[in-house]
Amino acid sequence: MVFPKFLADCMLGKLARWLRILGYDTKYSRYLDDPKIVALARFEHRILLTRDKALAEGASDVAYLISSSRVEEQVQEVIKAFHLPYPTPFPRCPHCNELLFDIYQEEAKREVPLFVSLTFSQFKKCPQCHRIYWPGTHWQRIIQTLSSSWPL
Repeated sequence: MVFPKFLADCMLGKLARWLRILGYDTKYSRYLDDPKIVALARFEHRILLTRDKALAEGASDVAYLISSSRVEEQVQEVIKAFHLPYPTPFPRCPHCNELLFDIYQEEAKREVPLFVSLTFSQFKKCPQCHRIYWPGTHWQRIIQTLSSSWPL
C-alpha cells in the first residue's frame, strides 16, 4: 500500500515525529521560508502540513492546514483527513525519517546500556544517524497512546 508523503513545517516538529513513528514518510523543515518549503513539497510530491493559514491558502494545491494545537489531535486529524490505515509502528527513525533495519542483539549490546542488552532481544538501527531503538516501556506507552486515539 502506498501512503502519502508529508512535509511538516517549523510549527509541527512533534507531529512529524509521531507520523514517522507510525511509519509515514515525513520530512520536517525548521528553516525554509515559505516559498522554498512550498517548492520542496511540490518537487517531492509531498503534502505540506502547516498551522499557518496564509501559507495553506497560498499553497492550497499541496498544503493541508492543521487546526489543532495538541499533537495527539494533530495525528488524529491527519489520519482522518488522508484516510490512513493503522500501520505497523516504528519502521522509521523518529529523528531523521530513514527506514530502520533490524540488528542482532550482539551488535546492539556494544552500543546500548548493559541493562538494555540483557533485557531486550529485538533492536533496530537507523542507517543515517546510527541510533538504536528497542521495544522498551516507551514503545508500550506510544502504542497505548496511538491505539487510544486511532479513529475506528
